[in-house]
Amino acid sequence: MKTQLIGLLLAGAGLSQTALAQQTAPDAATLMNQGRFAEAKQLLTRQARQNPSMQSYFDAGYGYLRAGQPDSARTWFEQGVPLDEKRVPLNKTGMAISYLVQNNAAQADPNLEEVVKTSKGKNADILYRIGEAYTGYLTPDSGSIKPRFPKVVNAAKAIDYLNRAAERDKKNAAIQLVLGDAHYLNRDAGTAVSRYESAIELGMNPSRAYQRIGDIYWQGRNLNLAVENYKKAIDANPNYAPAYSQLSELYFLVNRYKEAANYQDQYVRVSNDRRPETLLRQAQFHFLAKDYQRTVDLIDSNRTTLAQNPIVYRIQGWAYSSLKKPQEAIENINTFLNKAPDKVMYDDYKYLGQAYLGIENAGSDSLKAINDSLGIVYLEKAAPFDTTDNLYGDIAKYYYRAKKHPQAVATLDSAARHGFKADVQDLFRYGMSNYTLGFQRDSLGKLIRDTTRFALADSALALAQQATPDYVPTVLYRAKANYYAYTPEEAVRNGKAKPHFEQFISMVEGKEEERNRYKKDLAIAFKYLISYHELVTKDEAARNEWLKKGLALLPENKDLAKIATSDDDSQ
Repeated sequence: MKTQLIGLLLAGAGLSQTALAQQTAPDAATLMNQGRFAEAKQLLTRQARQNPSMQSYFDAGYGYLRAGQPDSARTWFEQGVPLDEKRVPLNKTGMAISYLVQNNAAQADPNLEEVVKTSKGKNADILYRIGEAYTGYLTPDSGSIKPRFPKVVNAAKAIDYLNRAAERDKKNAAIQLVLGDAHYLNRDAGTAVSRYESAIELGMNPSRAYQRIGDIYWQGRNLNLAVENYKKAIDANPNYAPAYSQLSELYFLVNRYKEAANYQDQYVRVSNDRRPETLLRQAQFHFLAKDYQRTVDLIDSNRTTLAQNPIVYRIQGWAYSSLKKPQEAIENINTFLNKAPDKVMYDDYKYLGQAYLGIENAGSDSLKAINDSLGIVYLEKAAPFDTTDNLYGDIAKYYYRAKKHPQAVATLDSAARHGFKADVQDLFRYGMSNYTLGFQRDSLGKLIRDTTRFALADSALALAQQATPDYVPTVLYRAKANYYAYTPEEAVRNGKAKPHFEQFISMVEGKEEERNRYKKDLAIAFKYLISYHELVTKDEAARNEWLKKGLALLPENKDLAKIATSDDDSQ
């Protein structure tokens, strides 16, 4: 589980619908900034074919380069080389860079030297492209920013080339932006932010620069400032999709799933990014936000796009299980298990088990029993691996209700061994199951008292009583556990049951409905207290007071009446 950072982020995840109006098709740079390289390549290659030129061929190759495909990039650069200007070997530079990112120094180094020499080291664009290559091309990756080619990263070389480019073209915003990247890679975040701010001053799209600043702060774990700058990017251009995506991922990072889902919705709406991975992430965020119906609806409405990924059946199955729609949950989860058996995880068994247990109207008691049994089998597979939910409690609940007390006790013992703290219901069930198991019989059917079981019952019920002191059964069965652990006379003489029987009587004596429910237990309690004062305290007044109270509350009880008659006869 991620660490929750309470109150860390700024409030206000929502944006009005009007702010998202009048969307425009994203340009190639924006597409690449969103990680949508397939669309960027398609756009750039179409432009190259329609308007072949030195720049358009370079741009097409650059799209493939940014996508991590240097071999394909080189085919476009090769086509552009004949169109290069004499002192501006742009596509020749692209060729050299394609070898550089492949760590092919034998091809890269002499070609880089040649293009710098040909341009006499004075062309800002050539210097800029080489400097950018040494940054490894920072690329969005699940909200963070990472070099596309980490092995080629050389921050010092990048800064050197980019500074030389900036000297030649002091008003070039793009150079300032990539200088920011280079300083970030050089672990100089302050200078990086300054370069991004310079890019804005020189006319760079402020949304893109603010997003970059937000990225820097994110990497430095200053999430407040990251959010602030992403929101500045949105304020500058409400249709700037990458900022919504970054905000979504950031809120996901700190477990604020509703905000993550909200921003992911807005990203999809603004960007029209219909890639399967984007739509799947949208559904995942809504599931984490516990908006299960929205999760199901998103998957259903994008079924054609998502159908090839078996994970959608898992997510939809989990959502249906949480929506208490067990049949749909079972169908989807089983489909996932069949399609991707190598990707099975304990949560699949968890939700599948809960779904089987959730089938209420199974048609017959025997079918219900089969479904419940299947549910427990799956929960038992998941329980040892789930560190968040105490599935042992659900399993023990089933065994307790099924009167399978040895299994109930063993399950709750397992929960304790796995570090789960028992809640009051677990404690009560543990106590009651041990109480029930305290009554054993030998091979001849003779009753054997298991004092250890009764002691375990009393200990568990004592803890449960601390949490719910007014729950009558807890007090009653503490009394009974301490009573039945011994022979009747031993139980009376040691007095362990006395305070519990006294408390039990005080809790129910003024409530007619409770008195009627616990008539037999009240009789046991009064007889115990009468005997206690006869045998232990020799306090006749106390003994007679309990007899009088017992007769008043249970006038039809024959045992108490017999004790009273015996007293009269002895007088």
